Amino acid sequence: MEDAAVALSLVAAVLRGGSGMVEGLEAVAAVDPTDAGRELGVVAAAHRWGVPPEQAWDHVGPGWGAAASAWHAAAAAGAAPSALLEDAAGRLREEAARSTEAAVQRAGVLLVLPLGLCFLPGFVATTVVPVVLLLLADGPT
Repeated sequence: MEDAAVALSLVAAVLRGGSGMVEGLEAVAAVDPTDAGRELGVVAAAHRWGVPPEQAWDHVGPGWGAAASAWHAAAAAGAAPSALLEDAAGRLREEAARSTEAAVQRAGVLLVLPLGLCFLPGFVATTVVPVVLLLLADGPT
């Protein structure tokens, strides 16, 4: 997800530099060795083959939804998509941060469970069992 955000920021920078929309995708795809660069190359190739912009982003993963909607909005308005792509990159970064935070919280829970299982027998043996034995030894009074 972070790779996609970086790639979108690069595309926005290339577009602000005066490149065309498809050329911007191709330029970033040429220099980005990650999966994000490869997927931008797929989108650029789809544009070159005449696939409508609404369908060109369907050839890549679902993580590109923000980029696809920014691209569609810019194409429909006839405006440069650089600002919209920067916003989409920001949304992707926020989503990646939320996913990382959720993973950290899950890891905390998964670390506490084994500790609880280790300390529970000791707690039962040192506190609960003596009280139960004491109550049983006294018997009903």
